This record gives sequence, structure tokens and C-alpha cells, in this order.
Amino acid sequence: MSVNAATLNPKLSTPPSPSVELLVLGAGPAMGLNGRTTSCYLLRVGARRMLIDCGPAIIQQLHETGVAPHQIDDVCFTHAHADHALGYPMLMLWRLFKAPAGVGLPRIIASQATLAALDGIMQYSLAGEAEMARAAPRVALPTDAPASFALDADILLRTWPMSHSPYAPALGLRFEIGAPPEQKVIAFTGDTGPCDNVALLAQDADLLVHEATFSARLKPELAAGAFGHSTAQIAGRHAAAARARRLALVHLDVSAEGQEQVFIEEAAAEFDGPVSAPMAGVQFTIRG
Repeated sequence: MSVNAATLNPKLSTPPSPSVELLVLGAGPAMGLNGRTTSCYLLRVGARRMLIDCGPAIIQQLHETGVAPHQIDDVCFTHAHADHALGYPMLMLWRLFKAPAGVGLPRIIASQATLAALDGIMQYSLAGEAEMARAAPRVALPTDAPASFALDADILLRTWPMSHSPYAPALGLRFEIGAPPEQKVIAFTGDTGPCDNVALLAQDADLLVHEATFSARLKPELAAGAFGHSTAQIAGRHAAAARARRLALVHLDVSAEGQEQVFIEEAAAEFDGPVSAPMAGVQFTIRG
């Protein structure tokens, strides 16, 4: 009789993958959209809480979830455009002056270009606190090349450049949680137009959170993407090429209000997995 050594020695067993939850704090574009506010997400892996982007309504967005700003461990930025980064000064101000005693600043994770922009935003808006904010632990990732960084023993962050803006270069974020075969993967494009790197970013992901600013059906003239943004059709094609398991369409343009089903059907014509266009407050639970 053959016996797996891991059965006899629990120390050799693969530890269970931690629980993974993604809460949508906002899923709208820069100008906002009813029920979405600007794009921001709270990723919870076990006891660890990570923000994905930090737009201008971040304090209110967190308040509505019952999560206090001092409970955020990491803030991961895709890029420095206003709707993704203008909440940074207010979050840091809150952490500096309202956090309980002994609670330090969150770790800031972004590209080198985005970190420079965040310093500028802080300097121009809250100069007196800018130097204190710089004391936060930082991870500076390459702006124009793939990279990886272990957030802790269970979470590996991998990044790829996206196709968005020369003035605010964007990184796609891929979180690999736990170890195979129980590993869970969530990928975020941030803002991007059509980009070959999305297939690498979202390869076999359990959930791909992909911007879909436009609809090729509603605006055929923008079917190829425009202004560094994608259509729902492009998002569906990216998800299919990556063999992602689930697709969430976010950053829908204000013209999408009341037309969300059009975006979903457009992506679903390209991708055969579940597709949604989540509102703020929607939670995804990734199970093994």
C-alpha cells in the first residue's frame, strides 16, 4: 500500500490557503457614476487588508464598509490619475492624526513614477504633513517593466505595465495568494487600453477586474478603445485570452448608467465565464 508522506506527517502538508474577499468600494470613472463613485477596492486576505487605489472619496468609502482607515495594511496604486490617487493625502492625514496610539502608517506600493506623483500631491495639498507621510514604508516598483514583490509569506504581488497614459503610467496588479494547487489569483488592470500584457497579468485568474470605460455597441467609433481606455468587448477578449474564470467590468463611463446590461452582454460575447458590472458594496469571495 502506498501512503502519501504528507498524510503521516502534518508538517509536510500544504497549509490551507487563506480566505480571500474583494469588496468593491467604488467602480466608477473619474466623473463618477450613480452607485459606483470612483474606482477603489478593499482586498482582504485572512486578517490583512489592502486598498487597491485611493480616490478622493476614500474616507467615506471606508466608513460605509465599517472598516476604519487605521485598519488598512497596504495601499497599492495602479497609477496617479486623480480618481485613483487624490484620496492619498486624506488617508495619510487621518493615519497621522486620528489612528490609535501605536498604529503606524500603511505600506505604500506603487511604481516609481506614481510614488513621485504621490509626493507631489502630498506636498501641494498638505505640505506640513508631507515629510511625515514619507516615513511610511514604501515599495517602489518599475514603471515600465514587469516586477514582483512578496507582500507576506502568503501573498505575491506581480505587476505589468498597462497601456494608459504617458503622464500617469499605469501598472496592472496581480495578487497570487497561497500556494498551488490551492492558490487563488485576483488581477486588476487599473486603467488601460488594449494591451498584450493583460493576458500575462490575468493568466488563469480566479477574478479579473478589468476597466471597461466604453461600449463598442453604444459607441462603435470607440470599438478599438480610446484615450487609454478599453471597451467591454476588449475586456471580454482579454479575459478569454488569459483564461480567467470570472470577469468584473469597472470604470464604466457615465453614459453607461442604465445600460450596464449592454456592457455585460458585450463582454460575454467574447468570454464564456461569468461577467458582472459590480456596484459599490458588492463583495467577491474567492473559494478554493
